[in-house]
Amino acid sequence: MEIMETPFRLGIVFTHPTQHHGPLWRKLSEQSGLEVKVLYLCDENQGSGDQYLGKTSQPWDVDLLGGYQYEYLPDLSGKVPAQQKKSSLAPSLLQHISRKELDAVFMQSFVNYSYRLTALLCKLRGIPLIMQNDATIISDGRYSRLRQMILPIMYPWMLSQADYWLSCGDHNEIHLRHYGVSDNKIIRGCHPVDGDRFKQAIASNPDEIQNIRRDLAHRADAIVYGFVAKYTDRKKPFEFIDAIAKARQQDPRVRGIMLGGGVLETEINQRLATLDGAVINVGFVNQSKLPLYYAAMDAFVLTSRLDPHPLVTSEAMVSGCPVILSDGCGNWGYSDTVIHYYNGLVYPRGSVDALANAMLALTDAETRHRYSENARKTFEQQSLYTAVDSFLEVVRRLTASQTALPVAKAPGEYTSAGSSLSEV
Repeated sequence: MEIMETPFRLGIVFTHPTQHHGPLWRKLSEQSGLEVKVLYLCDENQGSGDQYLGKTSQPWDVDLLGGYQYEYLPDLSGKVPAQQKKSSLAPSLLQHISRKELDAVFMQSFVNYSYRLTALLCKLRGIPLIMQNDATIISDGRYSRLRQMILPIMYPWMLSQADYWLSCGDHNEIHLRHYGVSDNKIIRGCHPVDGDRFKQAIASNPDEIQNIRRDLAHRADAIVYGFVAKYTDRKKPFEFIDAIAKARQQDPRVRGIMLGGGVLETEINQRLATLDGAVINVGFVNQSKLPLYYAAMDAFVLTSRLDPHPLVTSEAMVSGCPVILSDGCGNWGYSDTVIHYYNGLVYPRGSVDALANAMLALTDAETRHRYSENARKTFEQQSLYTAVDSFLEVVRRLTASQTALPVAKAPGEYTSAGSSLSEV
């Protein structure tokens, strides 16, 4: 491939380093003809753990910053915040978001003041703006009645500020179209999960997985259902606990494990103490070990009341877990992450009986095996490489006549971790 003398310069304004996006920035930086720089608004996950995972949370123990250019931006206090804030405003964006430095800018949503300043600067200075969010009509239900009345006025104007949207699933695309984003501005992408890291960790640690499985199962024929989330009311952890208890009445092999932490942990432990070991609270598990716990599960369950696009489902699926998902989550659909009766089951949120029945349906080993294989297949169409493709497609469109830039491959064309993303 011919290399451009002047690469396409993509600026990324992002809240903080994450285990999901760090690998994406690294892969994008590997592309010939593409220069990437990430501007972080805080250093959460580096100096401290996730603020919503409770006191036992720790900084992530995987590399979030290697392999790409980045810079932390101080806020108005002159310091880099340690945690995300909606009031975050980084004045140095005035210098960074300029035509002299960037050919396009990517950011997610308008959730903080720095994002809003970025959008304004892009508009004033003629810099193409690329955006992505995980919003759905379902997740809009979390807003007050007054805000829901304002959305039809506010959202069309806000969403029109972006030149391109990278959608992350069926429900997200419905949301974008509902608020007036035209099809020619929507490029199907995904929210990234570093599947290569998960697969490598699982393949390299079979003995440790067996040890984890033995410690959690307590009996050789146990069927282990896992819950991985913050222990908050929105995630509905007690729905998981109650369904395990109900399903266990019909099949004593059923067992639950919970990974996470948060404000409900004390109440959860009190409830579990009454269940004679039916559910174990494992607590906080850091990123390097998390794939091993997924691999030790037979199925993964997420009970959220409202959850736009929970990436724990993708983490579970690349690890081979079939998924039971509340319909309050925004990542199920005909071509989304969880496909009912194909790689998992979707149940009506709030129904403990329906969830218990779904758990009992997955006590069948043949069904679990079929869903597990399909979960892995589905993930490969929504992997880190799919996310890379979507960015490269935007770059291709923004430089329509310049054939020297990277050309996106069709989804699924990447077949192994060793594939070169810069090949043409």
